[in-house]
Amino acid sequence: MITQKLVNLCNAMAEAEGWKANGEFDKQAKFPSVSYRNHNPGNLRSSPFALGVRDGFAYFLNYQVGMFAMQYDIMKKCKGETQTTLTGDSTIYDLIAIYTSALDIELQTYLNLVCTRTGVEPFSRLKEIIK
Repeated sequence: MITQKLVNLCNAMAEAEGWKANGEFDKQAKFPSVSYRNHNPGNLRSSPFALGVRDGFAYFLNYQVGMFAMQYDIMKKCKGETQTTLTGDSTIYDLIAIYTSALDIELQTYLNLVCTRTGVEPFSRLKEIIK
């Protein structure tokens, strides 16, 4: 079930993935992020809702479809219904560690941002997100 907790988690993760909902991107960069260009706030590699793959990531019709795909993906992970090792007893930390291929310091930064934005603890169980 897509709950407000899941929506909040996805919004925080999208921010960590480089999504800027207001359409702006880093003024130092020449181009918007891959996430922004692909309407893919979660930088999903594949999805049943994707139009295809571009730049190594799924791309979607618009932001709303991309966000729904991210919510769906994480909901399935919370239920243990993906190819990952995640289940409802996995933690937010486990999710972030699998979701991103970041190095330890980047992983910690990502995790801190998500926990700060959502108010969840790193070792909160995923099953709590979809209740």
